[in-house]
Amino acid sequence: MQIKEIVLYGVNGQIRRLPFNLGTVNIISGKSKTGKSVIGDIIDYCLGGDSCNIADGVVRETVAWYGLLLQLDNERIFVARENPPYGQQSTNKFYYEIGKNITAPKAGSFISNTNTAGIEEMLSRKLGISENINIPPEGQTRLPLSANIRHALYYCFQKQDEIAAKNFLFHEQSKDFITQAIKDTMPYFLGIINEETLVLENERTLLKRKLSVEKRELEEIRMLQGGGMQRAISLISEAKSVGLLSDDLKIDYDDYNSLRAALETISDWKPAEVNTAGMDKLSFLQNELSIVQSELDSIGEDIRNAKTFVGETKGFVDEIEHQKMRLQSIGLFEALDFETNHCPLCSNSLSEPLPNVDAIKRAIKNLDYNISSVTREKPKLRKYIDELESKRQSLKEKEKALKSEIDGVYAENQDAILLRDLNARRAKIIGRISLWLESVNINDNTSAKEASIKEIQNRLNIIDSLLDKESVEDRKKSILNRMSVEMSAWAKDLALEHSENPYRLDMGKATVVIDKPERPVPLQQLGSGSNWVGIHLIAYFALHKYFISMNRPVPRFLFIDQPSQVYFPSDMDAKNTDKEEVNNLYQFIFDRVKELKGKIQVIIVDHADLDNDEFQKSVIEKWWNGEKLIPESWYKK
Repeated sequence: MQIKEIVLYGVNGQIRRLPFNLGTVNIISGKSKTGKSVIGDIIDYCLGGDSCNIADGVVRETVAWYGLLLQLDNERIFVARENPPYGQQSTNKFYYEIGKNITAPKAGSFISNTNTAGIEEMLSRKLGISENINIPPEGQTRLPLSANIRHALYYCFQKQDEIAAKNFLFHEQSKDFITQAIKDTMPYFLGIINEETLVLENERTLLKRKLSVEKRELEEIRMLQGGGMQRAISLISEAKSVGLLSDDLKIDYDDYNSLRAALETISDWKPAEVNTAGMDKLSFLQNELSIVQSELDSIGEDIRNAKTFVGETKGFVDEIEHQKMRLQSIGLFEALDFETNHCPLCSNSLSEPLPNVDAIKRAIKNLDYNISSVTREKPKLRKYIDELESKRQSLKEKEKALKSEIDGVYAENQDAILLRDLNARRAKIIGRISLWLESVNINDNTSAKEASIKEIQNRLNIIDSLLDKESVEDRKKSILNRMSVEMSAWAKDLALEHSENPYRLDMGKATVVIDKPERPVPLQQLGSGSNWVGIHLIAYFALHKYFISMNRPVPRFLFIDQPSQVYFPSDMDAKNTDKEEVNNLYQFIFDRVKELKGKIQVIIVDHADLDNDEFQKSVIEKWWNGEKLIPESWYKK
């Protein structure tokens, strides 16, 4: 899959075409702010990118649809995607068509015929990515991942902020979770694990998880059997105590299955019928007794309250008589004429005036009345108490009679009562036995679980024999060693730092490592921007050379944004720069593309404009003298 043409469909109805040459180097040289970097963003967006990374400005304001014409071996695919409306970062509207010799449509009034997921699926299939899935190892929480074209594109882009990065090697690796996605899918794209092997690897991962679960459940069963045996023995003892099991029953107390079988024999026990004729009478008598006892309690309380009242009345009368005697003792006041404000004996003034004789007489009269009233009520109270006492005596006799009758019923129905009580005890024990049997329900024994575990283990053994770990590891080492040879040689050509030592791709860390005698040195520990650019280039070309040689399903293009950026700070005089480092860098790219004989397409956007012939032959457009991606006529009136 290579890029034949980028087509921009303007809001004004006009079209901007940007064709590319297949199987060679395509260079767009120009100033900053001419739209060079947008080229990579358009390609990525049309190939199903999550968002449109084209910055707000002329392009976003003037383009309605972005189009991409792709060339495959025997057919072409045209993909167009709507420019997101203002305020949005993406759109799900796609248009595509497939044909052997199709060209980009001449009008941009597209009707969407698929979405992002549809484009990813179609392009992945056309690229040759077969059904695959990577299941994370046991104990890891990330979701299974199927490699698709979006994962393949990690090897097809080196944007301006990526080509000279020291902390990241691959496209979009700085984003969350991308490094892990690269590590999960790289074995598939390298062919370390082919489609058949991948299926077996995933089956093995799933079987190992199932085996772990089965073993854990078996251990739980065995634990229940161990701790549960003591409980079973206790339940058997209880069952024997109430006659549910015979004392003569032979039970192997060291055998779980023997204990379980003994308890299962009585798990369906039903209580014996109890003759309830006498029991009904007993229930009636007990109810009557309860009523009588309640009445006795009530009468007793009434008697206590009445007697308390009589006692209080007597105390009241005594107190009134005492007060009356005191008042009568001062009757001499009736014969005296005195002033109420002076003492009648000493004539001294008083702080409070004395009551006159009439008042004293009225008080004595009132006391006499109260004494008379209380005296009249005493016989009534005594009579009331006597009646209550008589009623209580009658109830006591009834209580005694009921108790005697109840005792008689008990004596007559002793066997029924005992059986009832025994049934109740047995029912409780049966309930505990049933609960135990349910809690340790393992289909009689562990044989089924053990058989399942054995079956899984046998299948794992077969898979392990098919997936020779050493063979897979050897294939991985072989692939990485082959690429290491290429990378190490190219590092010398570019005069990279420590190039006297082997360079290699570290799949586990998704970076490049230099194997120095004293220690391995990863990319991020190297200095100089020229080294970082060089390492990115040798790694990407080594990967693509391998992809091509093994016909792996990765697009056959590489987009590189500003590879010369580390050699000059801006695009000032870049047009005329002829620095040796830049020439060497481009010569390296030209040589690699020649080696691959048209099987790789490289698209470069750069400030550099070298004056050597090979560079100039590769330039498809120059944006130095007002030329830009978007024609001025689209936004200037």
